[in-house]
Amino acid sequence: MACNLTHLPASMGSLSTSLRKFYASNCKIKGRIPNEVGNLSSLLDLHLSVNNLVGSIPTSIGNLRGLQRFNLSNNKLTGFIGDHICKLQHLGNIYLGQNQLSGSLPNCLGNITSFREIHLGSNKLSSNIPPSLGNLHDLWL
Repeated sequence: MACNLTHLPASMGSLSTSLRKFYASNCKIKGRIPNEVGNLSSLLDLHLSVNNLVGSIPTSIGNLRGLQRFNLSNNKLTGFIGDHICKLQHLGNIYLGQNQLSGSLPNCLGNITSFREIHLGSNKLSSNIPPSLGNLHDLWL
């Protein structure tokens, strides 16, 4: 299926609050992820991989409390992986590899007991893995 998106408009936050899955991978989308994505309160899956997204991961992602799968891999995202990710207590899989993310990983990641997979390769992260992740016995790094 072909994508006709060139960017993610702020109006995406006005999509139905009952929207469960948003897939727009490999669509050549450019620009930033709008803060309004955090308005999609029922979202379970967010897949925006293999695009040309830039900027940081919006803090409003932390509003997606039911999010289970989160894929922003293969973009040009910069900035830090902030503590707002730790609000996603149902997150099972997170794919942030092949970006330009920097800084250290938040220590609170180990508090997300539903984590099964974290993919962070090919970034500019500068810290060790937080010790709290060692408590997650079903986790694949």
